[in-house]
Amino acid sequence: MKRLIAALVLGLGFIAAQAGDIDVVDKRYIDQLVRGGNVSIKQAAQSIFNTGERDVEVLDVVAEVLLQRYPIAGTSDIDALAWVCRALGNSQNGRYASVLKEVADSDRHRKLRKYAKKAWKQLDGSSAEQYVKGSIDIASLRKSGAQATAPTASVAKNSGADQGLDVIVPGMSMQEVYDLIGHPTATTTHQTGKAWNPFNYGAKDLARTVLLYKGQGRIECSHDGYSSASRVVEIIINPDETGYP
Repeated sequence: MKRLIAALVLGLGFIAAQAGDIDVVDKRYIDQLVRGGNVSIKQAAQSIFNTGERDVEVLDVVAEVLLQRYPIAGTSDIDALAWVCRALGNSQNGRYASVLKEVADSDRHRKLRKYAKKAWKQLDGSSAEQYVKGSIDIASLRKSGAQATAPTASVAKNSGADQGLDVIVPGMSMQEVYDLIGHPTATTTHQTGKAWNPFNYGAKDLARTVLLYKGQGRIECSHDGYSSASRVVEIIINPDETGYP
């Protein structure tokens, strides 16, 4: 009995130690994935892909959302789920190889199977412990938020209020910046030299918008010609920032 109690205490201690590991950004991704529709899921998956998210607690939720949604996916769901596949593949974590292979080998929409297969090939699941469907309770998460994750997941360490520039990472969309830390004191936009380059076939980095936060610093976002989202390329933390262009 004493050994059992000791084991339980150790287990609770481990969970408590894990608490706080999920930051406000990860919590936001989880909320978008479990509470939102296709638009929110796609936005979260794109941000996870573009920021190179590696947190297993977030990626487990991504995997569970994919496993639950792909069997009943309609045409309108495919684009969002394709981005979910890309996010898992970009993680480089073999833990999700079996998840992607299941989707790739299914009889679902051809586009979804294509992206799942491509993402699966990015992973090496030969020696990794595979994610098991049902490890994350999506229904509980949907009701109570990120705190209801499976035992391996952790509680968010803050609510997202009064965040500073330190929570922003390259690859986030400008809208995500606004959602996390609010609107800037001022903004300024300018074209880059790539806007005049005839060989810039991808229409990348055509313009930059600088978000100025008084007393905090500035965030530089890049625009391209084929995306509606402007994404963070640089964060400069500077307490002496005036907030004026």
